This record gives sequence, structure tokens and C-alpha cells, in this order.
Amino acid sequence: MEVIKFGGSSLCNSSTIRRVGEILISRRKKKKILVLSAMGGITNKLISLGELACSGNPEYKSVYQDLRDRHLKSLIELVSSKDVTEVEREMKGLLDELEELCYGIYLLRELSDRSRDELISFGERLSIVLVSFSLQEMKNKSIPLSGKDAGIVTDSNFGDSRPLMDTTRIRVSKTINEYLAKNTIPVIAGFAGADQHDHTTTFG
Repeated sequence: MEVIKFGGSSLCNSSTIRRVGEILISRRKKKKILVLSAMGGITNKLISLGELACSGNPEYKSVYQDLRDRHLKSLIELVSSKDVTEVEREMKGLLDELEELCYGIYLLRELSDRSRDELISFGERLSIVLVSFSLQEMKNKSIPLSGKDAGIVTDSNFGDSRPLMDTTRIRVSKTINEYLAKNTIPVIAGFAGADQHDHTTTFG
């Protein structure tokens, strides 16, 4: 088994994302797990998005739209050889969820540590969809998994959480091995998990 991690500089656009897929496929190990950061620059955009919304500045909508356009453009470029309706639906679902979160922050003028972790986690959650569908386009079975989906369980120290390793090992092993047994490449979002109350947490 081989675990490979790619940071944001390797995920800047559709071209670099395709290259990630090529590198992964070229590895000799049969069982591969991919762990990803957000696309380059997206985490900073999300932080800015939260700060603008919390301050009541409607400019947050423009930042959100730029982020939305960048991900959808990359998605269309990556899956251009087939109908993108299904994959667009998944990506747009995440983007709509992000928009609703930002609107809630804007209305309440409040950005708690817990809400901030939820907000920032979208960078990785979006990038795993792009890369997983890119791998599928290259005729590989793949599944995008958030840290929570993969089974990473943490304490509730939002913004600087730590994994509860015994629980995490059991849950991650069960989840990942099921996919590996089906020759499916798990594409896992780095940087985040969930506490025991199912709230998204980040590792700081």
C-alpha cells in the first residue's frame, strides 16, 4: 500500500490535476491512497470569504463567485470527454452548501471557530471531487472522501484539533480497506476530520 500526498501547488488548474493522476497511475504499487490539499490559493480565499461575510461586507459574494467559477471551469475541462451533468451536480451541491454557510455568517455577523473549520474544509472537499473525477476520466475507479467520510475522528479543539488515534485507526482501516478491495482509489481530503459529535474540525 502506498499513501501519496499532493499540496495546493500541484492542484492549481486542470493541467496540474491531470498530472497528479498521471503520477499516481505510474506508481507500481497496486493499492494506492491519495491525500489532497485544496487547490492552490483556495484556503486563503475561503479565509477572506469568511472575514468579509462576518464583517457584513457584501463583497464576499464576488469572492465566492470567483471560487465557484474556478472549480466549475476546472471540472468541465477535466471531464470534457463525457456528459458532465452528474459530476457537475456533485460539485454544485458542495458549492451551494458553501454559499449557504457564507450567507449564514453574513446574516449573523459571526464566525465561530467551529464555523470557520467548516468553511475552510471546503477547499479540500472540492479538490477531491476534481481529482477523483479526473482519475475516473482516465479509466480508474476512484472515490472522493472527506476526512470525516474516511473515518478520521478528532477532539473538539476547533482550529487546532488532534486525531483520536485508536478510534481513527479502526474506522479508517475499515473504510479504506473496503475500497482497496474493490480496486478503487480513495481520494481523501487532508487537513480535516470530525469530532465525536460529527462537527468538522481542522488540524490548524
